[in-house]
Amino acid sequence: MRRSYATTTIAAAVMCLGLTAGQVVGQKPNIVFIFADDLGWSDTSNAITNQGNPSDFYETPTVERLAAEGMAFTNAYTNGANCAPTRAALLTGQYAARPTNNVFAVDNLNRGGDGTLLVGPDQGLPSGVDGIPNDSFTYAEMLQQASYRTGHFGKFHVVDAGTAASDVVNFHGFHENYGGNTRGTPGNYFASSGAFGSSISPSLDAYAADYTQAYVDENIKPFATPDTSQAAIDALVGTRKHVSDAMADAAIDFMNREKETSDPFLVQFNAYAVHTPIGNSQARGDLLAKYQAKLAGNPGVQDDNAAFGAILEGLDQNIARLMDYLETTPDPNNAGQVLAENTLVLFYSDNGGQLSQSNNGPLRGEKGELQEGGIRVPLIAWSGDGGLVDGGTVNHTPVAGFDFYKTFATLSQAGEPAGVTLDGEDLTPILADSTADLGRDALYWHFPGYLTGSGRNQRPQTVVRSGDWKAVYNYEDQSYELYNLATDIGETTNVAGEPANGDVLADLALRMMLWLRSTDAPLATLRSGTMSVTVDGGFYADNQVQTEGGTLSIGAGQEVPFVLGDLTSLADLDRDGAVDAADWQAFRAGQGGDFDGLDLLEGFARGDLDGDQDNDVLDFILFKESFELANGAGSFSSLLGVPEPSTATAVGAAAAVLLSTRARRSPSAGQ
Repeated sequence: MRRSYATTTIAAAVMCLGLTAGQVVGQKPNIVFIFADDLGWSDTSNAITNQGNPSDFYETPTVERLAAEGMAFTNAYTNGANCAPTRAALLTGQYAARPTNNVFAVDNLNRGGDGTLLVGPDQGLPSGVDGIPNDSFTYAEMLQQASYRTGHFGKFHVVDAGTAASDVVNFHGFHENYGGNTRGTPGNYFASSGAFGSSISPSLDAYAADYTQAYVDENIKPFATPDTSQAAIDALVGTRKHVSDAMADAAIDFMNREKETSDPFLVQFNAYAVHTPIGNSQARGDLLAKYQAKLAGNPGVQDDNAAFGAILEGLDQNIARLMDYLETTPDPNNAGQVLAENTLVLFYSDNGGQLSQSNNGPLRGEKGELQEGGIRVPLIAWSGDGGLVDGGTVNHTPVAGFDFYKTFATLSQAGEPAGVTLDGEDLTPILADSTADLGRDALYWHFPGYLTGSGRNQRPQTVVRSGDWKAVYNYEDQSYELYNLATDIGETTNVAGEPANGDVLADLALRMMLWLRSTDAPLATLRSGTMSVTVDGGFYADNQVQTEGGTLSIGAGQEVPFVLGDLTSLADLDRDGAVDAADWQAFRAGQGGDFDGLDLLEGFARGDLDGDQDNDVLDFILFKESFELANGAGSFSSLLGVPEPSTATAVGAAAAVLLSTRARRSPSAGQ
């Protein structure tokens, strides 16, 4: 049932990257992608990815080593604030806002009760599902077409219920699946009577047998820190297997089988750690004893959860096992080399930490929120091939999980699949050279609903990060927030109202509106009654950029718009604060142009006012309306030599589209 997608050629990939053929068309590397769950920015003991804010209690020596030897990213982001949206964006390479993704949250977009001002739209395909549809073309499917052997281990989550475990193999690109199904939590970290619980697919049960002395001697003692009691480790014999250990067992078996073929492999190691439940009963006994002793003798100031530390270090030990296998196993396809010399290892988390148990350091917010604490996470790239990863470096480039899709497309020589929209960037240039420029202008997040309670307060917002700046739009009151993350990483001071930042906020607001249109992003609707919204130019709603001046009356069930306000007129193409003949000349110069691939603001400067990558009749209507809002009725016709579009039918049809949309909104009499 797997689909086959045409891909771009290697020559095209070479041209896009500006590299020589030898740099791209080399041996395809193995990929080992280690994906932690709910791991906060400052939960690990590595001090590099979190800019000097490591845990003062938890120990993750393997992560420390990878960060020191590999490339550590300080501005790595997830594409969502909790599990499902990040996983969906990562596998599909798409923003949640796209209708072909449409996964914004775990469960649904109305996790705020029945008293919220707005109502989030249905999510998922079909509606109500927080998984990716079976006709999505995942990066694993792309890698299969490039002759990779693909294995999934642990949590999957973004697959529909019912035949979930088999769908991971049948539809989502994995030759083998060990543990993955629709559940987002392990339920219980331990097996019982040689089987894991219903939250973990029975496919992992082959590795669920109780600990033996031989297992402990071979797989736990060599990777334990010196302060872990040997007696406590030996006491594991005869007790239940921890899921983190079972996952490593399965992954090593998979690599051991696949290394004998001539094909490279993908290991997608989706850890359950450190998702809830967190408690003494979920921690491996030897590690729990270690952290309870630490707690009694030298507790941390920031962190002091013994069970959390034990579960986290258990994950770290199993990463050490994977690394040991890669670094000690000869590569059958490369005489004299070990597997690590042709393998890319990635370490990442699906969202920020949950503050009831985790540590996000100086970042504000937590899992479920679009503040930095909810979306900024550790990311490390490591390889035994110095040409693949520029090791021993720190990279401050903002990157996100959906960038892995294009990165894997280049590394696998598959090329990007034709007919599939990919929103990320190819990271191979900056992985190979820490001084390289990724060339991306902005990253976006959109959450058209609610996730409140348990300390969280996420409401309908759109967010953009560009350079050091982060802007937030709040739909409930049409307000803006602006933060300079270089000087205010904790987002403590909203500087949106400072006149000196007016141009910055105007550019970021315009970016957000054009991006919403370019992705056809859905918006929350008004729950009941009516709502007055003041507009002074452009706004986005109902998948359209529209122009209005005055007050809109929004009724129950109607989308509450993104309002540009008076920050930028849609007719001010050069954004100099004046709407004049120079803007019209710029519009005319770009009329009929196709701006596919241009940055949103570059396209806007050439007349793409609605973010659809074309300067067409709809843009003409928006320009004319915006010009007259700024300069008065009839002012547009006074421009010397203003030519109307020649196709009156097209103008009429475009106008009808806008008017039919606006007919569902009631402008106030004072407009």
